[in-house]
Amino acid sequence: QEKFSPVKYFSIDRVFRNESLDATHLAEFHQVEGLVADRGLTLGHLMGILRQFFTKLGISQLRFKPAYNPYTEPSMEVFSYHEGLKKWVEVGNSGVFRP
Repeated sequence: QEKFSPVKYFSIDRVFRNESLDATHLAEFHQVEGLVADRGLTLGHLMGILRQFFTKLGISQLRFKPAYNPYTEPSMEVFSYHEGLKKWVEVGNSGVFRP
């Protein structure tokens, strides 16, 4: 019999990327990564976890958009409405790993 325990892992760290700077992209920023592993999880569970996470940060207006990520399927981008910019901006990316 296979032994399995549900787990949650999260990492927050400063990261860098080599690309052109503009009003929405900096070379240095903080990134949050998380992995939740359990049996029977669905895309709905992922969306619920993301809503809970962003709500705790004070971000409540969210939209989810299907996206392509090479290591997850289904994948989606997370957008929030930015009052200062008066537009929807991407605040995250996510996806479900397949067994």
